[in-house]
Amino acid sequence: MKDYIAEKVSNTTRFFKFGNIEVEEQEPTPSSVNLPAIFKAVEDNLPGHYFKDLRAVKIGNFADLQNKNFSALYDDGIFYINHQQPDSQSILNDVVHEFAHHLEAVYTDVVYGDKKIVEEFIKKRLQLKFELQTEGYWVDEYDFREIKYNEKFDKLLYKRVGKNMLNMATTGLFIRPYASISLREYFATGFEAYYLGKREELEKISPTLYNKITEVHNYSIN
Repeated sequence: MKDYIAEKVSNTTRFFKFGNIEVEEQEPTPSSVNLPAIFKAVEDNLPGHYFKDLRAVKIGNFADLQNKNFSALYDDGIFYINHQQPDSQSILNDVVHEFAHHLEAVYTDVVYGDKKIVEEFIKKRLQLKFELQTEGYWVDEYDFREIKYNEKFDKLLYKRVGKNMLNMATTGLFIRPYASISLREYFATGFEAYYLGKREELEKISPTLYNKITEVHNYSIN
């Protein structure tokens, strides 16, 4: 009986509050992960208007994450986070990253309306094209002005070019290589850098993006 109860307790979904929304831990995270501390740190460091229209955070084993080989995903006001992650920092990174995608949805006009970060992103993409051509890569068949995610372009960067060369080609151009994948990831990786300790580096590499995130941070919904 005691073992049965212990098993039921260990498999019970945990709920706790994050701002005014509910965090649902459907599957237990490793003992090295401190979920309350993660969400307390995020809540203390992000402005209250970031929580507008955020519906829930769900932590567990989700088919969409497995199918896409993602550790986290944003969909319709909900963060889906894979529970099997090595440490608190990994989950913290995911939560902050998905907040960026949430803000894109809630404050689309504020983020993209003036086209400033679109222009900065495309300029960097064209510079990346030049860097790859200089290294001998034939890339004329790829649209470096495309701002949306494109699987063919993804394969160019991560399969054909490869991580080592991509790291070299994007150094000083993007905050990290993944920022070059699409406009949405350009914003989200910059957002991570802004709140997770690389703010000065972001300002130097992507000043327009830095200023846009500062604008969103200070945005008043009143």
